[in-house]
Amino acid sequence: MPKDAYLKHITPAQRRYAMKTIRLHQWPYTIFRSSRTPPGLYARQKWLQEASSPRWKADFDATVSGLFRGQSVDGLWSGSPIETIRRLFGLHLTVRTSNPAIDKSLDALLAIEPAVRWAEETTPVPEGRLCGLPFAPADRQFVILPAALFLATIFGRASDPTVLGRCDRIAADLTAAPLVQQDPAALHNILRAFVVHPDYATHAATGLLAAWLADRQTPQGDWGPGIPFYQALNALAHLDHHTVDRQFERAILHLTHSQHPDGAWGETDRQWCTFLTVHALRNKGLI
Repeated sequence: MPKDAYLKHITPAQRRYAMKTIRLHQWPYTIFRSSRTPPGLYARQKWLQEASSPRWKADFDATVSGLFRGQSVDGLWSGSPIETIRRLFGLHLTVRTSNPAIDKSLDALLAIEPAVRWAEETTPVPEGRLCGLPFAPADRQFVILPAALFLATIFGRASDPTVLGRCDRIAADLTAAPLVQQDPAALHNILRAFVVHPDYATHAATGLLAAWLADRQTPQGDWGPGIPFYQALNALAHLDHHTVDRQFERAILHLTHSQHPDGAWGETDRQWCTFLTVHALRNKGLI
């Protein structure tokens, strides 16, 4: 069987257009085959059309069961907001819709009152604890707060008064001081939360963040220190803003030079980097 026979849903014309447009060295889906991770299961279901496969269903059930396992009565996993964010993001990629267990965990995250101002420092979250998550390593405050808003939004709670109130507060804070004086990782995480919110995706504060990223972008297509390339690429792919298309053009140049011979991207955590890239390119209609 041809190595890409599992991509029959992609027409030859679409494949040729994508390869020409972004000069892919290889078709990038191979890394997801047989994967049981949440990104891998998402790719197999949505992109490789395996949802009706008994093997995919068995892998899905096993992974989802593991994601739910061990939740405490307070809604958290292991008493840790970061671990809870990881579980909820995995459930977003798999079960997709909320249920009582997910709602309880969202309640627990939203109950963490944000008390730290922009100029203060708290405990930084190590990069290794954020593997497989769409957030940049930042002070704990600026991982948990944007992640809680992001997750609440994607699980159908965008209109929750707590969510709206915290988005409003953040938007006001963003205009209080020049963005260049703020932590880039924290700003990236706020952007990540805003781009999925139906009101804040088009908010002036989100436009400020997109323009700030455009000013940071290097000739090589990345966004400099503190901004993880693949996470930022994926966040921008959710936006329809006049600064985004030019950023994408430069980022695609970076992608064409950094794709591995097997079609994947990333020096470490390659499946996750590839997932973020493919998801972004598909959002923009490039593959």
